[in-house]
Amino acid sequence: MPLLIRLYLKKRLDYNSCKTGANNTMAIEKVEQQDNPKSNIISAKEESGQQAILVSRRIEERHRLFFKEIGHAYFEVDNRGKFSFYNDHFCEVMGHGNGELIDKSILQFLDKDDVEKVKSALKDIYETGNPLSDLEFQIKRKDGQKRQINTSISLNTDIENRKTGFRGIVRDISGRKKSEDQLNKTLRLESIGQLAAGIAHEINTPIQYVGDNIQFLKDSFGDILNLLNSALAYVKLTATGSSKEEAVSVIEEIMKSTDSDYLIDEIPRAIEQSINGLQRVSEIVKAMKQFCHPGKEDQQASDLNAAIKNVVTVAKNEWKYVADVVTDLDATLPLVPCRLGEINQVILNLIINAVDAIKDAIGKDGTGKGTIRITTLHDDSWAEIRVSDTGTGIPDEIRSKIFNSFFTTKEVGKGTGQGLAISHSIIVKKHGGTIDFETEIGKGTTMIVRIPLKGSYE
Repeated sequence: MPLLIRLYLKKRLDYNSCKTGANNTMAIEKVEQQDNPKSNIISAKEESGQQAILVSRRIEERHRLFFKEIGHAYFEVDNRGKFSFYNDHFCEVMGHGNGELIDKSILQFLDKDDVEKVKSALKDIYETGNPLSDLEFQIKRKDGQKRQINTSISLNTDIENRKTGFRGIVRDISGRKKSEDQLNKTLRLESIGQLAAGIAHEINTPIQYVGDNIQFLKDSFGDILNLLNSALAYVKLTATGSSKEEAVSVIEEIMKSTDSDYLIDEIPRAIEQSINGLQRVSEIVKAMKQFCHPGKEDQQASDLNAAIKNVVTVAKNEWKYVADVVTDLDATLPLVPCRLGEINQVILNLIINAVDAIKDAIGKDGTGKGTIRITTLHDDSWAEIRVSDTGTGIPDEIRSKIFNSFFTTKEVGKGTGQGLAISHSIIVKKHGGTIDFETEIGKGTTMIVRIPLKGSYE
C-alpha cells in the first residue's frame, strides 16, 4: 500500500477513534492485508497499542476534567509526593496560583510536626492499597497562614494497574476546628465551675483546722508566757542569792493551772496538723492550676501519671462520698506527646461518668461505696489509661450510641451528653488514638484510652 494512503487512513482512524471511541484498528489491517499479507500481525499490534494509548489519554482527560470542575479541592501526587494535578479549589485552600504547585512536594507545605504522620499514611496506603479517610493535618499557605485540613486519600494507578501515586479530596476544617477548640474550652470552664464548690470544700476543711490550731496556739501562748516569766524570775532569784522556795512555789502553781503536760503534748501536734493542712491546700491549688492552665495548647511531652493525680485531687469532692479511688500507675511510663489540657478533660469526664455509674448501682443496693480504679501502662507504640468502675454496666441497646453527641441517660439538667463525644473527638481525631470500653451488666465498665507515643502534634 502506498505510504500516502497509509498516512491518510491512519489520520482518519485517529480522528474517528477520538470522535466516536470505536475500535477501528481493523480498517487499516484489511487494506494492508490486500497489499502485504505478511505485515498483518505487526500492523495489528502497532495499531492496537496506539489505540490503547488514545483510549487511555481520553479516559485520563475526562477524569481530570471531572475533578477540575467538581466543587471540592482535589489533588494528585506521584510516588515521591510531588504534585502532578490539582484543581482550582485546591489552589484556593493552599493559597497558591494555578501552576505554582506542579512538581513541588506536598511535604514542604506541611507543618513540621505532621510530616512523619503523612509519610506514614502514604506508605500504608501504598503497601496495602486501602484508602484512608479523615486524615487530618496542618498546611502552610503561601501567605503564611496555617489551615487545618481533612483529607481522604487513595492510591492512583494507570491503565495497566501500576501504582503511579496518590489522589485525594481535601476539606478545609479550620473553622470547625476553631469551633471545637472553643467548645472544649467552654466545657473545661463548665467543669471548673462544676468542681468549684467541691474544691472550695476541699480547701475549707484543712483551712478550718489550721485556723482552729492557730487559735489554740494563741490561747496557749499566754499560759506558756506566764510559765516562762516565772522560770526567768527563778533564775534571777538564784543569781541574787534570794530564797528560791517562793519562786518554785509560784512555778508549780502556774504549771498546775495551765495543765503544762497537756500543752507539751498538744502544741507539737497542732503545729504538725497545721503544716499538713497547708500542704494539702497547696496540693489542691497546684492541682487546680495544672488542670486549668496545663501549659501550651500544642502537643508536648507530658507526664500522664502526674496529670491523673492532679485530676483525682481536683475531683475528690465528686467521688469521695461515693467511691474509693485506687491508682495503679506505670512507673516506667514515658512522657506522652499530647495536649495535656484536653487529656485532663478526658480523664475528668471518665471519672465523673464512673461516679455516676456507681451512684446508680448504690441507689439500687441502698448502701456501700464503689471503687474506681485508674491504671496506666504502655508498650512500644502506645500509652494506655484504664478507668474502671463497679457500676451498673452499659446496656446492650445503648453501647453503640455512647460516643454520639448529646446522647445521655441522665435526667434533664444533669448532663449534656457531650462528655464522651468530646472525649472521643479529643483522643481519636486530635491525638490519633483510640477510646473503647469493656462492660458487664451488674459488674461495671472499664473505659480504655490509648494514645500513640509518637504523637501527631496536630
